[in-house]
Amino acid sequence: MSGPGQLAQHLQRLAVLVAAGLSPPAAWAHVADAAAPADPVLLAVSTAASNGVEVSTAIEQAAGEGASGSAWRALGAAWRVATICGAPLAAALRAFAEALRDREAARRDIEVALAGPRATARIVMLLPLIAVLLGLLMGVDLVATLSTPIGAACIAAGGLLIVGARRWMRRLLRAAEPLESSEGLALDLLAVAAFGGGSPEAAAQLVTAELERAGLPAASGGLDALVRLSRRTGAPLGELARTEAAEVRARERADARAGAERLAVRLMLPLGACVLPSFLLLGVVPMLLGLLSSTARVF
Repeated sequence: MSGPGQLAQHLQRLAVLVAAGLSPPAAWAHVADAAAPADPVLLAVSTAASNGVEVSTAIEQAAGEGASGSAWRALGAAWRVATICGAPLAAALRAFAEALRDREAARRDIEVALAGPRATARIVMLLPLIAVLLGLLMGVDLVATLSTPIGAACIAAGGLLIVGARRWMRRLLRAAEPLESSEGLALDLLAVAAFGGGSPEAAAQLVTAELERAGLPAASGGLDALVRLSRRTGAPLGELARTEAAEVRARERADARAGAERLAVRLMLPLGACVLPSFLLLGVVPMLLGLLSSTARVF
């Protein structure tokens, strides 16, 4: 299935073919034939559209789950919005393709921001294992040492601390991941709806209805605020929606970077409270016990 970036490329090709005068089913068929590698969702939409199924319905039927499926369902909603509003299809496809690229760039920025803290968490969890390996390299009989009550207690306590640290770090990582927002998508669809030239209120209502129909998070009250602003000032609703969508994604990127910075600090808590004590219990203490027992046997 095409990711959002590849889907944006397909939409740009569709826009060019539709602007050249091809019907939507014919344009979909040509884009599906030209796709490399072949995309099963694109082929399914093309086949359904060629058999007379309405394009937005074909997209809804072919879309799956996950990030790619969400992008395809958003495309289905955008296609229905453009069709119902009578917006120029080629222009609407180009605008939505640009919005997809912008959202994909924002997602990559968020992934990059969180990559460092995630790598830190993985590396830190290796410390206890490194301690055990160091003990073995030094020739300490860890098996004999761990068979003692103190050694067994160290293993049990160290293992519990590792489990606790892993859960703690996973919880911190999940909390740092930004929640999927529908605000930018709703604004993108509002910009598409504005191409049709209808009333701003009707455009906002249509966007909300189509998001719900596609199983995507419903639009927030930000649409109504833009509609009122457009009414009061006479400013084009489509331009307002596009600029607001770009601002929303920029804000989400900044929030993700700030969350990643906070996460890097918070990861020090499980490091100090769980990982380092586990390092001592699993590696250092058994190694010292082994050395002491070896010394006692010598004397």
